[in-house]
Amino acid sequence: MPGSLTRRDALIGGVALGAVGGVGGLTPARAGAPQGAWSLRADMPFAVQEIYPTLIDRGGRPLIVNAGGLAVGLTIPIKKAVTLYDPQADEWTRGRDLPEARHHIALASAGGALHAIGGFKRKGLNIWATQAQNWRIDDPAAGKWEAARPLPDPQAEAVTLVHNGRIHMIGGRGPEAGRNLEWTDQSDIGRHWAYDPAADDWAARAPLPSPRNSSAGAILGGELFVVSGRTVAGGNNPACHAYDPAADAWREIAPLPQPIRQEAPRGQGGLAAAAYRGKLYAFGGEWFSGDGGVYADTWAYDPSSDAWAPVAAMARPRHGLGGVAIEGHGDIDGVYAIGGALRRGGDGVTPYLDRFDI
Repeated sequence: MPGSLTRRDALIGGVALGAVGGVGGLTPARAGAPQGAWSLRADMPFAVQEIYPTLIDRGGRPLIVNAGGLAVGLTIPIKKAVTLYDPQADEWTRGRDLPEARHHIALASAGGALHAIGGFKRKGLNIWATQAQNWRIDDPAAGKWEAARPLPDPQAEAVTLVHNGRIHMIGGRGPEAGRNLEWTDQSDIGRHWAYDPAADDWAARAPLPSPRNSSAGAILGGELFVVSGRTVAGGNNPACHAYDPAADAWREIAPLPQPIRQEAPRGQGGLAAAAYRGKLYAFGGEWFSGDGGVYADTWAYDPSSDAWAPVAAMARPRHGLGGVAIEGHGDIDGVYAIGGALRRGGDGVTPYLDRFDI
């Protein structure tokens, strides 16, 4: 990002600073009685960021599952741990570790199994080697990880969504020709693959119109939404798109609005999103221009009006977090914000779990 720290520089510098920070200096919500509220839930077993958790079903009981991510430490530890959250008990347990440590690894539940796809691995001192693996496990609490057909090309930081039993991986970053070790070896991509678990095969779909990484997404009304993100060269990008699987076509929707903090650029990289009660919610993220920062903004997108509106700002603003929605289960319903870091880059990694309801 011209004239500012890069994502890699901020991550390495931030992690070297050390431990989890507090939540002082929270950004207030915009005036005008914002809708909804955030509540604190049980912490994860350890602090972690750059995660892509998902929801699984165990006998009609929803569980949130996470795998991998970046932790706290001078060597930038990469996790291979799998953790499961039971929202009814408000408790975390450990699952079966990944075969190998990954960060920015995508999780998706399809075909009766949990899949862990792509992401970055460590090679020597470098932690940005993009991967194409596709591991599957029938029961992340007690099963065994097995190899399924890998992605046609290495891919990480992608939006990963399941529609009609197929796993869609959209955008993110992939290695440029000849090298795949460092952050600078990767470029933004618009590639869009759909995986059929029954056939164990990938098929190309219409690419994302504007290649970018660190976006978020959700499925609403049968369409796949990709929200904001950033590019390596241009920084944060407020653009948002919706994909129609039947037509294999994209359309542009309203971009994210101007954020609460006027010094922050429009568009939120490293944010999370989830569909809940007929709307698309997007929250968190980071920016690097100036002194950088983390967005407290939470936005609700109404597809009927193609418009975003502010709702209650995050109680504990973070980036590199995951977003999962639970609906139809009574008191545990809501949008869950999982893990992430309190400050831009690698500083202030947290084990936090918060729930938004409206």
